[in-house]
Amino acid sequence: MNTCGDGGASSCVVSSIPLIVGLLLLVVLALLAWRFYLARSEAGASAPKPVGKPAPAPKPAAKPDAKPAAPATPAPAPKPAPPAEPKAPPKPSPLLVKFSDPPDLKLSHFKGDTRIQNDFADLMTSTILSSQGWKQLPSRYHRDRGIGGLFLREVRGGGGYECLAVESASNGTNYDPASMADTKLAADIAQLYELGAFPKQTAEELMRGLHQGSSFFRKELWRHDLSSGLTTISELGRKGEKGRSLTRSNARLMAALYLSLTSFDRDAVYLGQAPLEGE
Repeated sequence: MNTCGDGGASSCVVSSIPLIVGLLLLVVLALLAWRFYLARSEAGASAPKPVGKPAPAPKPAAKPDAKPAAPATPAPAPKPAPPAEPKAPPKPSPLLVKFSDPPDLKLSHFKGDTRIQNDFADLMTSTILSSQGWKQLPSRYHRDRGIGGLFLREVRGGGGYECLAVESASNGTNYDPASMADTKLAADIAQLYELGAFPKQTAEELMRGLHQGSSFFRKELWRHDLSSGLTTISELGRKGEKGRSLTRSNARLMAALYLSLTSFDRDAVYLGQAPLEGE
């Protein structure tokens, strides 16, 4: 059934125009939307991909302990901290002192008396020989008469004794060989026996040793240098002549002996000065 009628064809066409325009607009919009979609797709495909390090793989989760502690078990008590060690004391060190080793003794230390100085030399000889096992016998029957020193020492494995007659001198004191000749010593031994210094049997054995020679009766000269502390020991022959010699240092012993004597000689009768004492 034609609703437009014969005369309404033109009006029917006119009424259809809006519909046709609307359809055309929809088609245009659809094309624009499709074009926009294609443009976005092409832009995403042509953009460069960012270069970077690959993400690290996730670490596997730690496995729980196979046998977890029972909830009822108490946690162990923490160990107490060890006590702090005490600081070590400073390491000991030697004493930094200076002193003169030689005794440096002069005649003035002995009141300027040569006899006192020689007596000190005799004491030095007796001290050294006593430390070596010698026993001193009485040897002087007057200050200037007799033997400087007469000593005996047991012979190891020999079944007897040996004798040593010594003349001591100090610094520049002169030595007279006649004072240590065999004839002089024999007369001194006889005089000492008559004065009761030792028994007859000892005197006879001393005489026998003197006549035998130097095997068990030796004679020596000991010269002590009181300035340097050196001691020179010389062998003596039958007539008191000097033979071989050797020198040893007794500086510290000499200094110690002098200091000991200064304490003993408090009034400085023999030595040069009184010992140091507090008030």
